[in-house]
Amino acid sequence: MDKSEIRRKYDSDFSELRKIINSWSLIPGSPNDEFDSLNNKILSQLNKNQDFEKIDRIIQSELIVHYGLFDNEFDSKNLTEEIKNWWNFKPK
Repeated sequence: MDKSEIRRKYDSDFSELRKIINSWSLIPGSPNDEFDSLNNKILSQLNKNQDFEKIDRIIQSELIVHYGLFDNEFDSKNLTEEIKNWWNFKPK
């Protein structure tokens, strides 16, 4: 796969993951790109074939530290499971 193909795949994955993250309505009324830094961190780990426990920790940490949410405002396990299902069953 050449660089342009890798970039196209990343952009496509980024767009799909953005839709998933935005569907969670974590901060109602936020702009579409509000969670792009979280999106990048998750995609980076997915592309490194990291385990989903690490992705769960990233979601917890980012939503609490960076976005100021409380841990009772989201269920990181369910969010991670949704990402896992998308990643494992999307066309490669």
